[in-house]
Amino acid sequence: MILKSGKLTEEQAIQISKWKYEDEYAIYNLPDWNTMIKNSYAMCDNTKRESFTSYVNEEDELIGFTNLVDKRSNVLFGIGVNPEYCNKGIGKSIIKSALEECRMKYPNKSIILEVRTWNIRAINCYKSQGFEIVKIKNQTTPIGEGEFYVMEYTNV
Repeated sequence: MILKSGKLTEEQAIQISKWKYEDEYAIYNLPDWNTMIKNSYAMCDNTKRESFTSYVNEEDELIGFTNLVDKRSNVLFGIGVNPEYCNKGIGKSIIKSALEECRMKYPNKSIILEVRTWNIRAINCYKSQGFEIVKIKNQTTPIGEGEFYVMEYTNV
């Protein structure tokens, strides 16, 4: 599958709010769009959405997105994949493309991400693309406390 990157549009962000993951991955389901606006989700804000990149296939179907947030000393890397395309290797393609973009935009900054410690599928994907676990932390999220790995990109 050939993916084309672009700026995440509001229409695409609304689509993402409707993605529904199953089983333990349902924790990643977003609330409805109006609730996201009310709670100031970054992808609802035109300015904050500038840090998001969309990835569409040949039919312009939204396959995934990334969010690269400049945190001064590093870049926080976020990714989402359409649930219909999870566990098919597409996340690796999106990560590879996003890492290239990140290295161009932020050449002297480390790239980190945070992932729940139980999400072995994502952890293995990140490791395959050059991320390594550097620490474990507990963090409060909109759905409560969670244990996370902080992973850093090491193939600079």
